[in-house]
Amino acid sequence: MPSPLFHATAGYFLGKYLPTHLIPKSYPFRRFDLNILYPVFIATCADFDFIPQMLTGIEFHRGISHSLIFTLGFSLIISWVASKIWKISYQHLFRFTLILYSSQLILDFFAEGRGIKLFLPFLDQFFKSPILLFPGVHYSLGWFHPSHLVSLAYELLLTVVLYQLLTQWQAYKAQKATLSTVKNNIHHHRKLKSKSTLKN
Repeated sequence: MPSPLFHATAGYFLGKYLPTHLIPKSYPFRRFDLNILYPVFIATCADFDFIPQMLTGIEFHRGISHSLIFTLGFSLIISWVASKIWKISYQHLFRFTLILYSSQLILDFFAEGRGIKLFLPFLDQFFKSPILLFPGVHYSLGWFHPSHLVSLAYELLLTVVLYQLLTQWQAYKAQKATLSTVKNNIHHHRKLKSKSTLKN
């Protein structure tokens, strides 16, 4: 599975670079901003299932919190609560939350390991992609096992590459919007000048 750091990074990237129509208007939450705190929290919170596992010794990780039905239910409830707190559109926030939480499942689905139980509680079976994109962090070997360094180095490299691609894409969109505005202004100016000439 990818590390919690990469899940948090995925949430940050989604909150920052998703198309604007998929991101609800930003509202302040105490000293934090929705575009930073909320996506990072939602994209990582499925892995909080390690807490009851540590307390009880019962295996919870990659269980119900990584299922499709939990993803839908969690997104519905959290979006409703957050929309009441921030006074923003429930529909927009639900769509945004569903994308963020689903990123956890998508990344884990393409990671090395057993996979995830997508269809709990109806089917107690692990699913994973035949094409693996992440070497995975194996916590069964211990929190500080040297093998984790390979996974973390891979995730760091992937983060840098994604950041470069996304910033270049954003810069291209901004440049395109600027050129479009300039062209529209020139066209508008020419129309006004033409009308003025005709009057004279």
